[in-house]
Amino acid sequence: MFQQKKENILSVYFTAGYPRLDDTGRVMQALEEVGVDMLEIGVPFSDPMADGPVIQESSQIALNNGATLPKIIDMAARNLRALLGEGEYVARVDLEAGYRA
Repeated sequence: MFQQKKENILSVYFTAGYPRLDDTGRVMQALEEVGVDMLEIGVPFSDPMADGPVIQESSQIALNNGATLPKIIDMAARNLRALLGEGEYVARVDLEAGYRA
């Protein structure tokens, strides 16, 4: 991407599972529709001390909503496939047997 677009790159961070667990895909789609170049999907965890109060709060809400790493990976993978189309979908995540959503 940086070879094709060298400036004015819009990168957006959001916490997966916030405001509701099933909103993650809708947020990804909405950001893609408005032209976001890069998407950073935040994985909530229970002690985000290095993050500011907004990310701390969204992480706690996402965890209360049931967000887990396997669920987030599954939602992201399904939505990336939908956004990019099957032919362009190159990301592949294999979860170990004990980490099923």
